[in-house]
Amino acid sequence: MRSIRAAAVGAVTMSLALAASACGGGSSTGGGSNDSPKTLTYWASNQGTSIEVDKKVLQPELDKFEKQTGIKVKFEVVPWSDLLNRILTATTSGQGPDVLNIGNTWSASLQATGALLPWDAKNFEKIGGKDRFVDSALGSTGVQGQDPAAVPLYSMAYALYYNKKIFADAGISKPPATWAELVADGKKIQAKGKNVLGAEGANVSENIHHVFVFAKQHGADFFTADGKPDFANDGTVAAVKQYVDLMAKDKVIPQGNAEYAQNQSVSDFAKGNTAMLLWQSASANLKNQGMSEDDYGIAPVPV
Repeated sequence: MRSIRAAAVGAVTMSLALAASACGGGSSTGGGSNDSPKTLTYWASNQGTSIEVDKKVLQPELDKFEKQTGIKVKFEVVPWSDLLNRILTATTSGQGPDVLNIGNTWSASLQATGALLPWDAKNFEKIGGKDRFVDSALGSTGVQGQDPAAVPLYSMAYALYYNKKIFADAGISKPPATWAELVADGKKIQAKGKNVLGAEGANVSENIHHVFVFAKQHGADFFTADGKPDFANDGTVAAVKQYVDLMAKDKVIPQGNAEYAQNQSVSDFAKGNTAMLLWQSASANLKNQGMSEDDYGIAPVPV
């Protein structure tokens, strides 16, 4: 599957092309070549509370891009549940978008297909240089030692969101810094008739993210020194048990959350039904659900 270089062409003027790398067949009109396309196709990942919200956010930016470059962008917001399968189908068929968002956990495997544009020094120069990106974000865009298969656009980190009123009503003056403190605070919160911590047991990707965080706190790595995968080491097993025990043993996560799907725990928190939430960049999501920024605080994930 050939890699279209169009992504690098328009990247200077617009963040669209920073989403990831070219993967398919862009179209050009008026006798032009695919190196100078008149139309680009873009698959955007669903970052907001709904696909419609993402469309409203992206379309004005794409209109600016067209005005600046003369290049029209046909875009589609793809749910995370469908995105990887769509990309793999495009890779094998050769019929895919010119620009797409990918999750950084897919970077190395998608890079291995050869479908993504290598971001070498020449291509980075076209978008302002490699130094404009945070090293840790850039480091998750492909295999170490190879040119990145993508460039960072969205970087999000997990944090502990807590409801200020629920904390005050329970006599808690500050957010917990350790898991033991979280469990102890949970008993005070439950005494006031509120749920403690939200989770989404039916959301596989969310659970994997949490297990990664817990595993790193247990000193685990997921590959051996010779590069072989190792997902059953003691640190990872302890991490999974600790995460599950927040519901099964410590009882700070409601048992009903075992069936929760995407964004249900966010909704509970926004409605004031749950005191705490572990989430990535939740502010926009909470605002869209009617929760004021004055109603909650943000703290580091407990350790």
